[in-house]
Amino acid sequence: MIDFGPERPKREYEYLVPLINVVFLLITFFLITGTMQTAEPVKVELPEGAIDETKPAEAVTVYLGPDGFVYLFDQVIEARFAPFMLRSFFLKEGHRSVQIKADKNADAETLIDMMEQMREINIEEIIILTEHGK
Repeated sequence: MIDFGPERPKREYEYLVPLINVVFLLITFFLITGTMQTAEPVKVELPEGAIDETKPAEAVTVYLGPDGFVYLFDQVIEARFAPFMLRSFFLKEGHRSVQIKADKNADAETLIDMMEQMREINIEEIIILTEHGK
């Protein structure tokens, strides 16, 4: 019979290497497949509402800050000019839905005027986002 010599002792850390590899692969997988949310251009406090529906994916988000300025894409504009900016966007993209994130301290008259002007340029759906009421 062949003598292979004494059996070498196994090292403890060798069992951890495959486990560490699997953990890093899982972390990498979740980082790659996870969805990223874009940062909002202005912090707005939404008012409370009774109905909380999901927003359509093709809706353009318009932010109305407490100072009365509208944040549209990467531009800051006065509320009265927002519908004209949206018109040029809709002509290019063909979307007809807008969701408005208006701060609860924003002027209601500014919001209503902006919505009326949006209706004039044939925006079919205007969604006002609110916090879910308690």
